[in-house]
Amino acid sequence: MQYDHLPILEGRLHPVTVVFAIYNSIRNLIIPAVSLLLIESRTVTITLVLLMVTGVIARALVRYFTFSYRIEGGELITRQGILERRERHIPLERVQEIRLEQGVLHRIFGVVDASIETAGGQGPEASLSVLSHSEAERLRQAVFARMPSRTIDAARGLDAPQAAVQRVVLRRLRLHDLILHGLTSNVLLSALAFVGALWAFVDDILPGNFYERVADAIYRETHRLLKQGAQTALFVAMLSILLLLLASLLLSIIGSIVRFYGFTLSQIGEDLHRSYGLLTQRSSSLPRRRIQVLEIREGALRRLLRLAALRVDTAGDRSSDPKQKNEGRDVLLPIALRKGIDDLLPVIFPDIEPAPVSWRRASRLAILRGAIKGGLVCAMAAAAVSWHQQGLFWLWMLLLLPLIYIINVMRYNNLGYTLGERYFRTRRGWLGRSTHIVPIRNAQAIVAEQSPLDRRLGLATLIVDTAGQTYTGGGPKISNLPLEEAQSLARTLAHRAAATRYRW
Repeated sequence: MQYDHLPILEGRLHPVTVVFAIYNSIRNLIIPAVSLLLIESRTVTITLVLLMVTGVIARALVRYFTFSYRIEGGELITRQGILERRERHIPLERVQEIRLEQGVLHRIFGVVDASIETAGGQGPEASLSVLSHSEAERLRQAVFARMPSRTIDAARGLDAPQAAVQRVVLRRLRLHDLILHGLTSNVLLSALAFVGALWAFVDDILPGNFYERVADAIYRETHRLLKQGAQTALFVAMLSILLLLLASLLLSIIGSIVRFYGFTLSQIGEDLHRSYGLLTQRSSSLPRRRIQVLEIREGALRRLLRLAALRVDTAGDRSSDPKQKNEGRDVLLPIALRKGIDDLLPVIFPDIEPAPVSWRRASRLAILRGAIKGGLVCAMAAAAVSWHQQGLFWLWMLLLLPLIYIINVMRYNNLGYTLGERYFRTRRGWLGRSTHIVPIRNAQAIVAEQSPLDRRLGLATLIVDTAGQTYTGGGPKISNLPLEEAQSLARTLAHRAAATRYRW
């Protein structure tokens, strides 16, 4: 493929790059400066802060005057540095996604942060901070228009009229959708995460004896309630738990609104485009052919309400940074009706087969296998209790055995797979359920593995490995298959994957 006939895009960072560097340095230095002021004199503190800010400004000026980027020869080329110059070449065909972020200050100046993510990267391959919104959009269009895998009809050059590419809105979340998302999320974990973040923020400015005073106050209050009677103490405890759950619900709803406000999923040519956010607005374009795995995730409460969320992985999704999930980057669609997701699948995968009428089940030995493991855990717990306490209290642990059996039956009913000509689907779970869909052409490796118990029962676990499995919980996996069936399925998948072309 020749690129000489395509226009070359060249650009530099926006001048307000320096302003943002000063703002970020001052924001990050507030808590260290306050802490330093408590142990050092004001003169020393001010001197150190000025030196750090001056260094940040100098580095920002160097970055602004030396950083440049261009598209040439099928590559995105960035260059920066004075004494030590660094030039990075990013093949356009390896670009997985271009993410745009726009905080409150960004919107005031009309600029964005752009992150270029590639296949196999541990994070952004290139960060362009900051660009004007129009320049970032020109860069996004130029990158995706010049990929070698694009056809001439799908290519969108810089001179092509904007109206030539039609935006089709697939889903738009309203306020009641975000409230429902918050209500059906893991509200207790959201509350604990919020409290942990708040605690970490104020920990540096708390007095040294703060923890001792809090522990002493809790002890005195607990002792006072117990003196008033066990019923009063139980009532206060239950009321506290109820208030905690209500606060958790409120925090979860607020978090959902702040994170996903205005969420819109749309299709622009061959790309899926996401935009969302209240305080920090984020947008990203994801080529459909880059999707490695798609997961339909139904939590226990959402499954009861017939709701689900969509998550996708691309070849570039290898970061383990939990911050990305907090920003909502792990979702393609935060919440939707389960039946509506089935209607959306042909848009995400244009060549997907119709939804399966029935799923192929795993071996019923899965129930026995799970019951054996659960029974062993109960037996060890009962032995530990009987060793520490006299009497027959340990017998209560054995009452869990029927519950363990019921859980394994529920898990077995949700365990299955279906094999099509072009796509492989698996599902697993018990209260909640996760369904994984992988294009067979994207399979990197198919593994049939056995644990010692598997070998004893003649079972195996089939794992389909793809280039990206960060957000989808490890990708397609089906356990408790008969060994011969697992081996036959692995050979079939391997042959079909080898007969099709892998698509970045």
